[in-house]
Amino acid sequence: MSAFSSVDLDGFRVRAAEAGDVEAVAALMGAQNTRDYGAPGISKEDLRRRWEGLDLSQDTWLALTAGGELAGYAELRPDPPESYDVALYLADGPRQMELGAALLELAGRRATPSLPIYSHISAANPLGVQIFSSAGYRSQLSFLIMERILDTPPEAAQWASGISVRPFVRGQDEQAVYLVDEEAALDKGYHAPLSFDGWSRRMSLNSPRFDPGLWFLACQAEAIAGEALNLYHPETQTAWVDHLSVLRAWRKQGLGQALLLHSFGEFFRRGIRRVRLSVDSQSLTNAPRLYARVGMETVQEYHVFKKG
Repeated sequence: MSAFSSVDLDGFRVRAAEAGDVEAVAALMGAQNTRDYGAPGISKEDLRRRWEGLDLSQDTWLALTAGGELAGYAELRPDPPESYDVALYLADGPRQMELGAALLELAGRRATPSLPIYSHISAANPLGVQIFSSAGYRSQLSFLIMERILDTPPEAAQWASGISVRPFVRGQDEQAVYLVDEEAALDKGYHAPLSFDGWSRRMSLNSPRFDPGLWFLACQAEAIAGEALNLYHPETQTAWVDHLSVLRAWRKQGLGQALLLHSFGEFFRRGIRRVRLSVDSQSLTNAPRLYARVGMETVQEYHVFKKG
């Protein structure tokens, strides 16, 4: 497929993003993220790393006004290879609905027709919800973003008899942690199985951001019973509990709560005071209740949209 060059819309010129656009695009994304989620959530360096996984000439669309100002940006990426993830960002201004629809259409042409396309839209972004709905996307799930501010040291974790906790060890634990995470995810009711390579990309295992000291494994002897796979965003000074997994055989023993409190303790020791996670609002395992028990409160909500 040839590289995307440019197209003219009424009042806008759309072309592929280039390396020199990183500052302007990061600012656009940060402004929308701040409106939608309360913080920029991305830096120029983050965006540069993100773009390393894309063919900018074919996977990105940047809309400029007649005066050369950035009005919108869209990107499409395999996530995992069995589906796509599309992101859309729009600057404040007129004709956002029309421009957003045009950018989504261009991104859709790039995708393989037989594969689904997903996107995450903040509940605080009604225009985004309207744009995706009008383009044929349907909302399947809604997620809560829950938060705890660690003003004081968290409660100590209480472990079930025979359970010990240790950090992840590179070069040793990758396959075992992947298998536990995938097995536990089956009970979510919506999980699409990932290959090891797809899971590694999803979890940023080879990214400079990955910190094995924030991945905790609850073990009975050598067997992993549960795991808390966490990460830290320095640009927002926020720790995220990315995946919390407990296998069925070890549930109802307080392992999920213990893993959370152990993680909170490490965050506090490092001087991290804000902790967040996202959870299915209709969780089959009633996870929001567990998170509320450890002092987390709902601060935001977003929807997962799908087309195809």
